[in-house]
Amino acid sequence: GVRAAADAPGALDIVVEDDGPGLSEADIARAMARGARLDEAAPGQGLGLSILKETVDLYAGDLEFGRSELGGLKARLRLPATD
Repeated sequence: GVRAAADAPGALDIVVEDDGPGLSEADIARAMARGARLDEAAPGQGLGLSILKETVDLYAGDLEFGRSELGGLKARLRLPATD
């Protein structure tokens, strides 16, 4: 599921969770590298997470990964609010 909320004062949280196999800490670190593809059978260039990370850093945000209560991966993106 996907949830967006202003849970933290002055910030917007976007949380995405799934019930898939999840990722290990090592795979998460690898997936953040530009051009890295963890599933070679799936189409793509391996740019999505690295572009997301660069954008989050540019806006002084935070990106965290963990285990979802659904059993898969949980990703939380937090961006500071602007005036």
